[in-house]
Amino acid sequence: MSRATIDYGIDLGTTNSAIAVLKGVSTEIIKNNVDHDITPSAVSIDKKGEVQVGQRAKNRIIDWPKDAYMEFKRRMGSNYVYHFKSSSQQRRPENLSAEVLKELRANVQQRIDEILDAAVVTVPAVFELHQCDATKKAAQLAGFKQSALLQEPVAAALAFGFQANSAKAYWLVYDFGGGTFDAAVIKAEEGTIHVVDHDGDNFLGGSDIDWALVEKVVVPRILEEHDLENFNRANAGIDKRWYRAFMRLKFAVEQAKIELSRKDVATLDPDHAKNLVDDSTGEVVIEELDLQITKRELIRIAEPFILRSTEIAKRVLKKKGLSPSAIERVILVGGPTLAPYFREILAAELCIPLDHSMDPLTVVARGAAVFAGTQRLEIGGVIAAPAGEFVVDLKYKPVGLDSAPMVGGKVSGCKISDFTGFSIEFVNEKTQWRGGKIPLRADGVFMADLHAERGDRNTFLIELFDATGRKRKTNPDRLIYSIGAVVDEQPLINSMGVALANNEYAKYFEKGRGLPLKKTGVFRTVHAVRQGQSGEVLKIPVVEGERELADRNRLNGVLEIWGHQIRRDLPVGSEVEVALQIDESRIITVKAYVPLLDEEFEAKIEMRRQDPTPEQLAADYETEMKRLQELKSKATVAGGDTAKAVIGEVEKNLVQELKDALSAAKGDLGAAAKCEKRLLELKVRLDEAADALEWPALVTEVRQWLGYLETLIKRCEVTEAQEEKAAQLKDEIEEIIAQTKIDRLRKKRDQVERLYWEIAFTQDGFWVDCFKRLERDKQRISDRVRGDRLLDQGRQCIQANNINGLRNVVTQLWDLLPRDVVEAAQRGYQSGLIR
Repeated sequence: MSRATIDYGIDLGTTNSAIAVLKGVSTEIIKNNVDHDITPSAVSIDKKGEVQVGQRAKNRIIDWPKDAYMEFKRRMGSNYVYHFKSSSQQRRPENLSAEVLKELRANVQQRIDEILDAAVVTVPAVFELHQCDATKKAAQLAGFKQSALLQEPVAAALAFGFQANSAKAYWLVYDFGGGTFDAAVIKAEEGTIHVVDHDGDNFLGGSDIDWALVEKVVVPRILEEHDLENFNRANAGIDKRWYRAFMRLKFAVEQAKIELSRKDVATLDPDHAKNLVDDSTGEVVIEELDLQITKRELIRIAEPFILRSTEIAKRVLKKKGLSPSAIERVILVGGPTLAPYFREILAAELCIPLDHSMDPLTVVARGAAVFAGTQRLEIGGVIAAPAGEFVVDLKYKPVGLDSAPMVGGKVSGCKISDFTGFSIEFVNEKTQWRGGKIPLRADGVFMADLHAERGDRNTFLIELFDATGRKRKTNPDRLIYSIGAVVDEQPLINSMGVALANNEYAKYFEKGRGLPLKKTGVFRTVHAVRQGQSGEVLKIPVVEGERELADRNRLNGVLEIWGHQIRRDLPVGSEVEVALQIDESRIITVKAYVPLLDEEFEAKIEMRRQDPTPEQLAADYETEMKRLQELKSKATVAGGDTAKAVIGEVEKNLVQELKDALSAAKGDLGAAAKCEKRLLELKVRLDEAADALEWPALVTEVRQWLGYLETLIKRCEVTEAQEEKAAQLKDEIEEIIAQTKIDRLRKKRDQVERLYWEIAFTQDGFWVDCFKRLERDKQRISDRVRGDRLLDQGRQCIQANNINGLRNVVTQLWDLLPRDVVEAAQRGYQSGLIR
């Protein structure tokens, strides 16, 4: 079948995947070879090297857990390597994801007899750039010549709203999958789908509930009856003592959790919960586990995870000033949302009507197929038209709101350079509507209006006529257009920019901006790089996130300019122009142009994250726990209610979760990424507490500086520009105080201080007053002999009205006095500021 648009959409999930195709204005799920809509995202490799994907691979985890794996989506973009013991083969997460994509391609060929070369692949809204890059690589490894990435919440919204003809409405997409959670506010208006804002967690999903059931319900009961040494998740890593036992338990718990959606009590499946083995000895320590889990226990374990997700959803609404009553419905996505208890908690917490009219397991794949219908297939290279045929290069959007869309294009071929007398006509294949013959310009260019019918996929035949009226063959010979909802633009997941040497964050793009994006910033180097020195390097870190401090955001990669790459020395202060570009699939390009060298460096940033070691995580954890206790003590003394509230939330929720994640990371390197993310959350929350404690004093200090600046301006001669700058700073500071932006207020304080000294240092009276203050504190001068000599010189300079000489004396005296004395003298004019 010849296609003009991609049409196929894939939900590449943590636990399950699915593929759908757009047929007309509806979607169809392509079933797998066992006639199921979804395929488990599991891959196994046996001792012969045979690769299996799907349910058979998932089943092998029970008996051959070191030859089969799932949940590798959580490690996309990391340096983690999966080892298949029997075959001695190794695979990265994107390689395993590629195997899942290959399986879905094969399903299409089996069911429809179509070779699939292009597809839209979905990613979580909170997938970071390195994870998006890894997903793109997986599609390439699977043999896709063209792949576009789409956010999962956008896909879900498209599935619901593609043919909806409603007025303006806000939807909340709640996507709780096997391994990731997304919450996105969507505005649907006149057929356009727009992402208002989003948030989420890459390490929150059904798998976390499974592990919590294992650790907090199953393991304690096992240890009540069996004396098993170190039987915990810390010893359940792939090379640890209890790996196979814990994989069996997790598998059994997952099945029990599904049963508890319909029952009050579930018994762990004996086929899964038997032959628990001590991998260190090969001994079967438990032949068959007879254990039940109740729905009450499941709800107790699952509720904290569900509440964490609803808090994220509420946070998104609050950021945009939207109340629950402003949201028309919650679109449910993900297998866990099928459970009635899950929906009850959601309904109670969100107070918004829940919409589960579509299968939450396949809705993302369906929406991806809808979006795929808006993406034209790319044709590599220049088309060489067969003899007697003409190529029509069409310019139009395959999906839109207009019932009379415009299409443009250019005709070429048959070695004709002048198309005077040629005409083109578009005919609706179903309704036989004809648009009339449109004359071509001499260069073959044309513009035409079509007439499309709503509720159907309109196919328009292309009829080309030469100057004699003879009908000629064209490639393509038709185009397809549908009236339906469109995504106005895909938003940037997180703000992005460059980290600077002083730990400032030079933001290029704000979160939520529509893709694609491109911007250039100009910076200067803080150290030299010598030509030919292989060990010397200029690093340009690219980060994403919302915090003012660079190291509180995620590092995506580093563009490096090495000494052996440059033709001459690069001195301190050299100018560097850094350009960032992000395409619709959130793939980033970084270039650095150095004018001094007249050379551009375009090193490909390796979007792969290095997982931290358990030792690094433990050390980081101890540092933050010490900081937590210090802030807690300060908040008690200072009576900071806001800081106390933040610390209370941290101690109630985040600390215990961090302890669990840290313990899991000791046996599972894949859990290290989750632990690292939670540590970053802790650092940010503690920053908030520290800021809350600092805020009142900072506001007082800044306003004092404004007062000193205002007094100085009244007493001294200043330029008009300085006076205007002072007025501007005052307005900006009051606005920042109203917004409680502490990082911005610190910067404004520094700007006020700089302007104050810029004016003060030009005033003769400042240096005289400063000298007199230093003279009163002469007993604190460290070198009394040199100090007395300088004081004598200063008195002589004042008597002779030698201000330049006095300035030199004062600056030398500053070096001989304690910092507090110097600061008091520098303030001058009786400012009385206390730092």
